[in-house]
Amino acid sequence: MGSTHNSVMDSEFVVTCPYCGEAVEIYLEPDVRGTLVQDCEVCCNPWTVRVSGRGDDRVIQVSRTDE
Repeated sequence: MGSTHNSVMDSEFVVTCPYCGEAVEIYLEPDVRGTLVQDCEVCCNPWTVRVSGRGDDRVIQVSRTDE
């Protein structure tokens, strides 16, 4: 499972694609929590993105949608 705890800014995160292994920057609104699906900008495969926590304590986990 690819995941990140590296916040570029409050709403921008660098995640590693669980399919192609590329580092991709994603933007998430500050109030977003829960689970959503987003496609990789590099290989176009869909990720399951899990967002937990608030503010500077947000944790983003990215996994394959077929797991």
